[in-house]
Amino acid sequence: MTRIDANGQLAALIQRQLAALKSPGRLAQTASSPQTQAGGAEPTTHESLASLIARRVRMIDPDDPQRGRKAFRVFLESVLLAELGKDLINDAAFYQMVDHIQFQMETDPQLGPAVREAAPLLLEGKGG
Repeated sequence: MTRIDANGQLAALIQRQLAALKSPGRLAQTASSPQTQAGGAEPTTHESLASLIARRVRMIDPDDPQRGRKAFRVFLESVLLAELGKDLINDAAFYQMVDHIQFQMETDPQLGPAVREAAPLLLEGKGG
């Protein structure tokens, strides 16, 4: 349960950061639009989001040399979908946005180390 709690804490951190970044004219309207609410109607708790992340991370090949980066990608996608609406799951532009966000986070002098620290935490959750 501790590993899922760690994933939940990571998810909460990114959700707080997303909430702080939402501009009233752009992202906030998208996240609260009736279409988005209908597409992602069910509220996501930190525990269920953490469980989803843990399940998806377990599916990453243990021999994959990029598994840490992929685990963080799973985390990032899951949190963004929970925040912006699950209807984006079939939108190619969403995945381009995730690519851009992950690159920016990985190359940011302050966020980069946190991303690198998060990957092993996510991978620890693979066994349970």
